[in-house]
Formats: sequence, structure tokens, C-alpha cells
Amino acid sequence: MKSWRRSRPFWGGLIIVVAGVELLSIPFTLDAITLIIRSPQAGLTYLLSITMIMVGLLILFQPAQRVFLGVVAILLSIMSVIYANIGGFLIGMILGLLGGALTAAWTPIPEADPPAGAPADRHELPADGHAAMGES
Repeated sequence: MKSWRRSRPFWGGLIIVVAGVELLSIPFTLDAITLIIRSPQAGLTYLLSITMIMVGLLILFQPAQRVFLGVVAILLSIMSVIYANIGGFLIGMILGLLGGALTAAWTPIPEADPPAGAPADRHELPADGHAAMGES
């Protein structure tokens, strides 16, 4: 599990999912299902929240797309100020911005280098086993 977490922007994706759930929790507590039918802005709150959750899950399962999805999460967080109750009372927006920034800035851990005394490749040494430095 630990190696799986380290091979992807785990904390950024998780924070984005939490931000989406937080943005979605306010309309559910207000029982705003009837407002969706009358007001397109209430429907956009649901759309932003569900999209933010999907982006967070995609970050966890598609780490190669981390920069694009991190920027999408940042843009969705900025849009939540207008469409989702001042960004979920600023909590969802701040979590989304933090998760998007963590995701876009994450880089994979490079492959481990071989030990200093061991050759990196079998073909580096000549057949006699001595390293020839310009000798003929």
C-alpha cells in the first residue's frame, strides 16, 4: 500500500476528493433537490462537486495526467466561489486549491541508482573485466 501511495500524488488527490465532498455536503444538508429544477446555479453546484470528486479519483488512478488534472482542480475550485456558496464557505475552495497545487507540483520518485562499486550495465566493462581508459 505504501509503495502504491508513493507512486502517485496521493495526498493531492485525496484532498481534492474531500473538497468535492465538502462542496456537495452543503446542498445535501439544505435539501436543495427541488432547487435544481428551478435554478441552474444549484445544478451547477452539484456538477462542480461531482466533477471535483471525479478529478480527485482520476488523479489517484491516472498519475500520468497529474498536471492537467491538477490545473482542472484549481479551475474548478475558483469556479466554486461563484457557483457553490462562496466555495463551500471557502473551505472547499481552499482544499481544492491546495490539492490541485499539490497534484500539479508532484513528481515521481526516480529509479534507484546502482551502488557505486557495481556497474550499471553488464556491457560497460570489457570481456577481461578491467576498465580500459583509452588503452589500446
